[in-house]
Amino acid sequence: MFECVTYNRMSFDRGKTTITLINGQCFVWNSKQARFLREELRIVGTLCGSLPRAPMQNTHLGLPLQLMPEEVTLLLEKGLAEVVENTEDVITEEMKLEYKNKEKKSYKRQVELYTRERQEEIKRKLPQIIAGKKAKRNKVLDERRKNGEIIDDSEFEKEIEMTVEDVGIPTLQEASMLMEIPLACDPSTTTPVLVKWTYPKSDKEVLRYRVFRDLWDKGHYLTSGSKFGGDFIAYPGDPSRFHSLFIVVCKPHSASISGIELITMGRLGTNVKKTIVLSSVDENDKLCYTSLQWTGIS
Repeated sequence: MFECVTYNRMSFDRGKTTITLINGQCFVWNSKQARFLREELRIVGTLCGSLPRAPMQNTHLGLPLQLMPEEVTLLLEKGLAEVVENTEDVITEEMKLEYKNKEKKSYKRQVELYTRERQEEIKRKLPQIIAGKKAKRNKVLDERRKNGEIIDDSEFEKEIEMTVEDVGIPTLQEASMLMEIPLACDPSTTTPVLVKWTYPKSDKEVLRYRVFRDLWDKGHYLTSGSKFGGDFIAYPGDPSRFHSLFIVVCKPHSASISGIELITMGRLGTNVKKTIVLSSVDENDKLCYTSLQWTGIS
């Protein structure tokens, strides 16, 4: 168990990463700190925030960086981080009014930018718009001619006069405006307080952390292994550049494993081209690793 040090707004200047606890989950909101964790400390975490320019997709994500409890414990143990929780202070009517004014200015600016961008787009596509309207008109004229109406051929050749201003631009609804979401709590409305970090508690958590710390000490990059049915995924280098080698499964040393479980883990590891590594602590309090590899019989 670890207890974080006294919070100080100059944490990053002291070389410590500020980790914010929100609803039991730990996040890093500062981009420089998140980059430092990955490049210098091999702490990968998981980006879980949407990108401002592409909020409707989930292929590429951004800040905040969510950390596993094992990653947080390791950083605290080495004195490289501190965990804080922001408590919300009383929000005054003056603060609410200031926020509304900023929102109105933002909406007005977005309407101007939206209108300008739409006008530029219409200007580029004006020839296609005119061609489309001409084709639609000629189709109507052709239908009328088929119904017996006498229409001169010159009607089909008439040009359509149109400018950018003639094309209607829909109004940007206020409900569709982009909202600015800050990447850190406003220090004027929140008060950071100390958080007593109590992970790991149970025997299972202790085992997970010991395995995580040992593999991290050996130079591996580690991420959550839930998508492969394990506790961790181990990489020989940065996950953005290397494929993972091991699916780490933490098991008590005395726990029994059925044949079906062994077959399941072996097949899973083979299908995803990884080695299953069973991790446990023996009677001498020493970490033990057992690898499982599926081999065909010929």
